[in-house]
Amino acid sequence: MVNAIAACSRLIIPVQTEFLAIKGLERILHTLNMMSRSRQQLLNYHIIATMYDRRTQASVTSLRTIRNNFGDDVWSGKIPVDTRLRDASKAGVPPHLFDNGTRGVAAYKSLYQFLNDQRMPEMASIDAHGAV
Repeated sequence: MVNAIAACSRLIIPVQTEFLAIKGLERILHTLNMMSRSRQQLLNYHIIATMYDRRTQASVTSLRTIRNNFGDDVWSGKIPVDTRLRDASKAGVPPHLFDNGTRGVAAYKSLYQFLNDQRMPEMASIDAHGAV
């Protein structure tokens, strides 16, 4: 895992909106900070809140904590709990083909757009030349 992290230009860190997941996130970020010091280069990352359920206080509180503690590194959206995503997985069909109108599919499309907009400048030049 360390070699994969060292080789990447950006990390996407999904974290469930639950207390224990936040504790795990803190440990991951501690490891990333150690690696950054060792490499003498910052590792770029985005934290993605997942499994968000607006009906539960635990999820709402956890999302607030994630955003308060990690600020600009947190994507402004969230991936909700969506049973249609589970249904698509069970059927062996990509979610956008199974039911394109779900909240989960909309959230993933929004995340894709955000990540695409945040791409490294060298990747944009690669696309301009027809590769990747």
